[in-house]
Amino acid sequence: MTLPFSQTRLALFLLLAGTFLSGCFTTDTPDTRFYVLNPLDADSRLETQPGQKGSLSVEVSSLRLPQYLERPQIVTRSSGNRLELAEFHQWGGNLRKNMMRVLAKNFSQLLATPHIAISPHRPPAPPDFRIELEVMQFERISDGKVRLSAQWRLTRGKDQKPLATRMTNLHIRTVTTEPDLEYDHTVTAMSKVFGELSRVIGKEILKHKF
Repeated sequence: MTLPFSQTRLALFLLLAGTFLSGCFTTDTPDTRFYVLNPLDADSRLETQPGQKGSLSVEVSSLRLPQYLERPQIVTRSSGNRLELAEFHQWGGNLRKNMMRVLAKNFSQLLATPHIAISPHRPPAPPDFRIELEVMQFERISDGKVRLSAQWRLTRGKDQKPLATRMTNLHIRTVTTEPDLEYDHTVTAMSKVFGELSRVIGKEILKHKF
């Protein structure tokens, strides 16, 4: 059976349109990659002062982030007031909770103690020390460095006596030789600089240990 010319044109049009739409729907898109911060190496430990014996207890009672970091996408700063969100490079979970867990692991290794608690899971007895941390900046910036700016407060656990309040600013340069590994290197640098902040706070804790 031979179709009329008009119907033949319509059938050909529908066939071409279907092929075009099929090509649109099968266009490849990049796979989303997920990242986490890592704690310090297992052999990391601060030098204790003579006469300091026994394990101490520390509670990380709070860690606050600026609102622009409270999102799944990894944030970089392309200029002083411009942020870029990586849609296909995201945190493998909540960044603040990841930082809380890493900070607890870092303290455990640096201070050689298993008695580290993180909010909201408070220890049954008051800890020796409490830490409150507020992060002001934590991202890679246009010069290729990862910058971390944080204000932290150390108090004695039993009587809430203030022991130290500091603003710490740290940075580390990322080394990226392959564009495909840009975010791998960025997150590695973020883990390292966050580990350095843990060392700074850990040293202050040891100064007040008695």
